[in-house]
Amino acid sequence: MTKAIFFDIFGTLVDWRTSLIKNISKSAVLDKDDSFIELLVINWRLEYQPILNKVNDKKIPWMILDDLHLISLKNVLKKMHIYHLTENQKKELVFLWHKLEPWKDTVKGLNDLGRRYITCSLSNGNINLQKNLFRYAHLNFNFIFSAENFKKYKPDTSVYLGAANNLGLDPTVCFLLASHKNDLVAADKAGFKTIFIRRDSEYGNYSEKFKEQSFDANLSIGSLEDLDEVVI
Repeated sequence: MTKAIFFDIFGTLVDWRTSLIKNISKSAVLDKDDSFIELLVINWRLEYQPILNKVNDKKIPWMILDDLHLISLKNVLKKMHIYHLTENQKKELVFLWHKLEPWKDTVKGLNDLGRRYITCSLSNGNINLQKNLFRYAHLNFNFIFSAENFKKYKPDTSVYLGAANNLGLDPTVCFLLASHKNDLVAADKAGFKTIFIRRDSEYGNYSEKFKEQSFDANLSIGSLEDLDEVVI
């Protein structure tokens, strides 16, 4: 019997791409049109998993995601020949990851599931980032888990096992709900059951740049509302 559902956050529950485009445009830090800003955002996200892998492989020291976002942003700005931003302006852009809009089904769906199961975040986002984001997006969880707790980033299996162990639960009574199959594959290896949620617009017109391995989750849904009548 399922006891807890763990949720990935970026892309799964919040729309990082559209939110960042809108907020960077509003900030006036970059005097560029939305298509240019979208390309910057996509390139920034493409830096995400490679730099996490470097931390997991001990090629660079442990750092929280805010710090890694700053490093990867600087790499992208250099590649895109953007040199005029101050250090404070770069940090301002990094902080925009703390203010992302939820998908339209997220808030109600999460609250409904919270009445039936223990709900937990399980994100690579550092704890302060998550707290700020959840306050901004009105996301309610029973527990917040971060890679910061375990000093490893997903998809390292120690993150999933550590979160389940923290609650005193066997992984087999836990689900991971995520929109990224690489995340689900790792959770499955850790003994979790899995729910894949489709977020078809996550990457906009750049989905071909984000390759994922094939995986059949225990359950596939198009909205959190699809779980209203399902016993998992």
